[in-house]
Parts: sequence; structure tokens; C-alpha cells
Amino acid sequence: MRFLVVGQDGPGRSALIRHCERAADLKVIGEAEFGAAAIQATRALRPDVLLLNCELPDMSGFDVLRAVRSEPGPLGIIVTPRTDHAVTAFAEGAFDYLLDPVSSHRFDQAMERARQRLDSIGGGASAQPRRGSLPSIGAFDASRCPPPQFLVGERRHRLYPLELSKIDYIESDGNYVTIRSGGAEYLSRDSIKRLSVALSDHGFVRIERSLLVNIAAVSYVELAGHGSYAFTLACGACLYSGVTYRDGILRVLPLSQRGAHRAG
Repeated sequence: MRFLVVGQDGPGRSALIRHCERAADLKVIGEAEFGAAAIQATRALRPDVLLLNCELPDMSGFDVLRAVRSEPGPLGIIVTPRTDHAVTAFAEGAFDYLLDPVSSHRFDQAMERARQRLDSIGGGASAQPRRGSLPSIGAFDASRCPPPQFLVGERRHRLYPLELSKIDYIESDGNYVTIRSGGAEYLSRDSIKRLSVALSDHGFVRIERSLLVNIAAVSYVELAGHGSYAFTLACGACLYSGVTYRDGILRVLPLSQRGAHRAG
């Protein structure tokens, strides 16, 4: 695995590099002190893992994660001395976080998870361009995003980790999305497009341009005419699908063209 280590020059960054040097399959290909330099280096070097200190001279590590999140880029691991940064780290797309000072045991745990994730998506050094060639910046590749175990929603200036199984549906809300779960609404700085890919293996299906539904939350489905369906959820909401999403729906639910059908 190829690493870009980002943090202020000093004992902290040196300690992270020493952790990487303990394993034969970990290689530090670059270092950066400032967030702006880290963003440029990420796009040029295409590391497998971005090992990123939370506090940087010019911006936060979270700002860097946001800047590179749309790239077909690395797994981001935040290093922070604060335990309350964990939820924010995951909300901003981090793959993992490490408490500073980082213990060898916890570092090794994070590396093993990173190896497994890169193996599952066909990543790693073998997928990197040859030395000396500057890679072009590709379009957003959702397959490089680690599948989430939960989503983070914001409500009344608080962040909540939301279990996927308890989410009813997700709706576009301007540049963000609204997550409906347990009768409450949460705002998330994400997009329907990205979530429809990231959650496809968790039973979520996009039924309309602005709607992503958890099939486990559907009580029954009725034919609404002209290739569209009416989804009645256990929470009482009734959502209508768009005609252009019919094929995607039928791949998940084997619906016929007549009658009402229970999803469970």
C-alpha cells in the first residue's frame, strides 16, 4: 500500500512514518505539511491511503477529505487526539480514524482493514500508474468508496450515526440529502447519486431522481400505472416511482404488472 502522510513536520509525522516502515508492504511515497499541498499531491501521486492529521497549518484534515472525496482516490485515515472527532471523520468520508498518539496495535488494525478494503475493490499498488508518468485526474468512481456501515445525519446542530436498517428513505434536498428515519429527519452533506451506488448492496433502490428507498422499510407496493409504482412504507409514507427507474426497481423487486405486492 502506498501512503501519503500529511501533518506538521515534527515528532507526530515522524511517528506515523515509522509505523509505516514496520511493515514490508507499506510504502510512504510522499509527505505534506499543508492541506493545499496534500490535495495537489493526492491528485498527482494517487496514493492508496491518505494518513492525515486533523490539524494542519492552513486548513483542517476534514477540509482535505472533502476536497479529494470526489476523486477516484485514497482511503482517508484521520489522526486526531480527540475522541469526539470520530463521528465527524466518518461524516466527511474517512475510512478510519486513529487516536494520537497512535499505538502500534491500533495502527496495525487499521492497516489490516485497509488491505482488505483495497483487495476487495482491486486497488493497491498494482493498480497505480508506472513511476514517472503523471496520471490524469479521472471522474468520480463510486466503486472506490468504502461501503458505509451507517450514515451520519445532522439534526439541531448535532451529528447522529444512523443505522442503515433503520433508515426509511433518503430524499434530495438542494445540494444535500434529507434522511428519514424513525419519524425524524436528518440532513446529510451527500448526494443521491453517490448514495444510490454506495447503498445498493444494503437493500436501497432509487425509485425516482430524488428518492432512494430502503426496501426493508416497504410494507407493500402497488401498480400506479404507466410503468410506475406506489411504495407504502411502514412509517406511513407513500412514495411514487418514476418511469425511467422501472428497470432498476424490477431488478430488486420481482413485481408484475398487476395487483399489490408486499415487499417483505
